[in-house]
Amino acid sequence: MLLQEKLKEYKFSHNEQLVIDFILKQQENIKDYSAKMIGDETYTAPSTLIRIAHKLGFDGWLEMKEAYLDEVIYLKNHFQNIDPNYPFTNQDTMMDIAHKIVQLHIESAKDTASLLHHDSLQKAIQILRKAKVIKVFAIANLNYAGEEFVFKLNRIHKTAYIHSVQDNQFQDAIMTTKDECAICLSYSGETPTLLKTAHFLKENQVPIIAITSLGQNSLSDLADVSLHISTREKSFSKIAGFTSLQSIHLILDILYSCLFSLNYQANIDYKINVAKRVELNREIDNKIIEEKLKED
Repeated sequence: MLLQEKLKEYKFSHNEQLVIDFILKQQENIKDYSAKMIGDETYTAPSTLIRIAHKLGFDGWLEMKEAYLDEVIYLKNHFQNIDPNYPFTNQDTMMDIAHKIVQLHIESAKDTASLLHHDSLQKAIQILRKAKVIKVFAIANLNYAGEEFVFKLNRIHKTAYIHSVQDNQFQDAIMTTKDECAICLSYSGETPTLLKTAHFLKENQVPIIAITSLGQNSLSDLADVSLHISTREKSFSKIAGFTSLQSIHLILDILYSCLFSLNYQANIDYKINVAKRVELNREIDNKIIEEKLKED
């Protein structure tokens, strides 16, 4: 859940609510306010901010302030001219819809890039590099994104698996060992099936990479590192999960590419050699994609 949503939904005391209302009104301008200044503006004690921060799981006001400002800045960037939940209407022509979906994907990619942080990405790559086996856990349509990622990894001799059947997923998590790793895909980070899976993984001390929405959620709490995806869609009030799915695909492509780069030339040579053998007898008439095999 986003911090701004928590601030609106949490049951605070009267004085705490005065401070919350002030913070929500000020938005990014809150960066210029110290705890004492906020106290003076709201006629409350500076310690009120500390109590609020603790209730929301932060060590103190400064940590909460930084998280709040990051979120405000994120939400005010991208998607200014298109609604990620309803990107087109019944008045749009086919070409209008086509252009709007293209724009939606562009905004989703930019949005995802803005959420990438070097240290988190580096930690995720190191977990993947060290793991003897990479296992992907997801449910419903996110399994398709996971399957494509697993397909790519297996093509560079990196052992990876995904089980789409729920019962198999639980069993697989229980059987996973700490020299392997897990990638868990969930937009909300609160999917019961996936959380049960993550708990089994945690019990086995398996490193977990969560690919999930921005903000605090149960999956992120269980993960060793979280990579955040575009967080613009409502849970169900939408035409489809256009931006979230696009964002998950992008993060997985980035992870694959970074892992590929660690052994770049060997991976290139191996993929080309395998592809040549597969393509040996295929006739291609398209001159753009056609390649002539060189004689050894």
